[in-house]
Amino acid sequence: MTNKNTIRCISLTIALLLVVSMSSGCIQNMSEDIFIKQNELPQIISELEPTPLDSLLKIDSCQPNFLIREDDEELTLEHFLADLDYLMWVLENNFPFFYTAYWARNVDINQLAYGARQAILSTDEIDEEIFFEIMWYYFESLHNIGHFGFLNHIQYHILRMQLEEAPYDRLGLFELLDSPRVQGFYSSRVTESASIMVTKRESNTPDTTITIIEDEPIAIITIPSFMGSHEDAVNKITKLYAEIDRFDHLIIDIRGNRGGWPFLFTETIMGLLVDGVPREEWFVFFMDGEYITRLTSVVLASGIFPGYVLPRNIFGSIDEIISNNYLPQLVEEDIDRFSYAFLAGVPVGMPGDAQFTFNGEIWLLVDENNFSGAQITAWITKETGFATLVGDITGGAWGGLRLYSAMPNTGILFQFDAFYITDQFGRPLEAGTIPHYFNKSGMDALETTFALIAGGYR
Repeated sequence: MTNKNTIRCISLTIALLLVVSMSSGCIQNMSEDIFIKQNELPQIISELEPTPLDSLLKIDSCQPNFLIREDDEELTLEHFLADLDYLMWVLENNFPFFYTAYWARNVDINQLAYGARQAILSTDEIDEEIFFEIMWYYFESLHNIGHFGFLNHIQYHILRMQLEEAPYDRLGLFELLDSPRVQGFYSSRVTESASIMVTKRESNTPDTTITIIEDEPIAIITIPSFMGSHEDAVNKITKLYAEIDRFDHLIIDIRGNRGGWPFLFTETIMGLLVDGVPREEWFVFFMDGEYITRLTSVVLASGIFPGYVLPRNIFGSIDEIISNNYLPQLVEEDIDRFSYAFLAGVPVGMPGDAQFTFNGEIWLLVDENNFSGAQITAWITKETGFATLVGDITGGAWGGLRLYSAMPNTGILFQFDAFYITDQFGRPLEAGTIPHYFNKSGMDALETTFALIAGGYR
C-alpha cells in the first residue's frame, strides 16, 4: 500500500453457509421432505464438484480511489477520514443489509457515519486507538446486524488461533491478518495468548440447565448460549430424554442466547426426538459488489468443514427467482440492491436417528437478543413445526458467508455477512422470526407459556 492513488483490496472469506442442494421451482410442501437422513448426505455432497480456492484469496483493484499513506508516513486527519470513507464504500456496495438495518432495526448507517465524521473532525491529536474507539462507539448500533463489527485486539488474536487450528486455515485469510497495516495495529496490543483468551471466554459461558416442575409435569431446558463446548449439555439433555415420555410439556428457553453453533439444538434437542436433521430451504440474494462477485466460481469442498459447501453456477437473476416463486414478503427497497439470487436447501447439522419418543407439547421461548445461531434455531423450529414459539421477534444477524476487510490506513479489521437470506415467503431472516405467541401484557415468555398451557393455548 504505497501508492496514494490506488488501493489493493484484499477480500477474504470464511464460509459459514451450509448449502448442499438446490432447486429452481416454487416450494410446494416443505413438510414432505423436511428432514434429511444420514444415508442421503454422502450422495448429496458427492454430487458437488469442488474447484480450486485460489480465486477466493484476493481482489486486485477497487474503485473509487482513496487517500493511502506511504509506509513511512505518519497518520493524518485525512487518512482517518479516508478510512471512514472506505468503510462506507464497502458497505454501500457489498453489505446486503444497508437498508434492512433502517426499516427492521431503526439504524441509519449514513447517520452513523455522519456522527463518526463529526467526532473525528472535532478530536484534537487523534491517533489509531482514539479512531477505533470513535468507530466502535458511533457504529455500535450496527453491531449484530449481518454480523457487522470491528474486530478488537482480542478478537483478532482469537481469529488467528482458530484459523491455525481449523481445516479451513489455508483459504487465504492469513494474508490479510499478516499484512503490515493489520499487524501494526493488532500484533503488539495483547499480552495473553489466544488460547488463554478462549479458555476464559468459554469458562464464562453459562451452563445449560434442566428444571423439572413435577406437578404439571413440565420439563424446562434453559440454553443461555450456543458458544463453547456442549458435552455437559448433551449429557444433561440425553438424561432428561430418557424419561421424557412422563412429561406433558417440554419448554426450551433460549432467551438472551446471542448465538454460536446451533447444532446443540438441531442434533441433540431436536435430533434425539426426530429422524434426521431439518432440511430447510431459503432464498439467497446478493449484490454485484467487488467483495461478492469473486465468490461465484468458488466451491468450498466438504472436507474444509463438514457439510459446508458453496455451490457454483446456480445463480439466477432476481426477476427469475421472483417470477418462479411465491414471495409475498419481499422488501422491494432491499431487493433493488441485489443482482443475483438462488434457492438453497440445507441439512442443518449432521443427520442422526431419533432415540426417544415424546408425544407432549414443545415450546421455544425467544426474544430480541437471539442472534446468529439462536436466530437459526428459532427459524428452523418455526419452519419445521417442531415447537411453538413464545416471546418477542428474534434479533436476526444471519447472512451466511462472512467477509473480512481492513481499513487501508489504520489496518483496523471489520466483518460483515455477504448474503441476504429469506424464508420461503421472502421475509429476511435478518428481520427476525415472529413467534406464534407474543408475551401477554405484564408477563414474560415463560409466564405467557404457563398461561397458554393453563388456558388450553388460547
